[in-house]
Amino acid sequence: CSWLKELCRQEQLEEVKKLSCGQAEFSDLRLEYYADRIDPKIGVSPRMLMENNLRLAKRFAVEFAGNLLFVGGTGLGKTFLSSCVATAAARQGYSVTYETASHLFSNLEKHRFNPDEATQEIVHRYEACDLLIIDDLGTELPGNFVTAALYSLVNDRLLAGKPMVISTNLTIDEMRARYSPQIASRLQ
Repeated sequence: CSWLKELCRQEQLEEVKKLSCGQAEFSDLRLEYYADRIDPKIGVSPRMLMENNLRLAKRFAVEFAGNLLFVGGTGLGKTFLSSCVATAAARQGYSVTYETASHLFSNLEKHRFNPDEATQEIVHRYEACDLLIIDDLGTELPGNFVTAALYSLVNDRLLAGKPMVISTNLTIDEMRARYSPQIASRLQ
């Protein structure tokens, strides 16, 4: 039924709005906040870099294939772009789960060591949703459980062809050292 699909789509948009602290739209991104001067460290201006990231995020939201990894310092727009992708995917009727890394691993740990119906449902959403967004990877407490859980989640979603968007302040080398070369390779 078309009305039921629309109701589900509206519910998904409300859920994304709650999870990502607002309903971000690509049109809300203000490129003028990014410097237009070429940064000698990266060879392009921050504005050109964000324009490219915006173009990739928009294409991802339309094609809904592959994965996105946003890497960079604090305040550069990674979370905002992730929220924009979440909103666009929800508008198309896809199921989206948006979670900070610390909450995600806390929920996975609760489910692993003290399973109940509530954590089972949450973990099932991480596995079954059309799009999983993990915000601020690297802010969680490190350890063997986190490394194993991250590998399992990322690997399982990659094998199932289920898209992910992950944002982090960590470089690929830092991810390799913090988690493992296998995880860094899959994220890259």
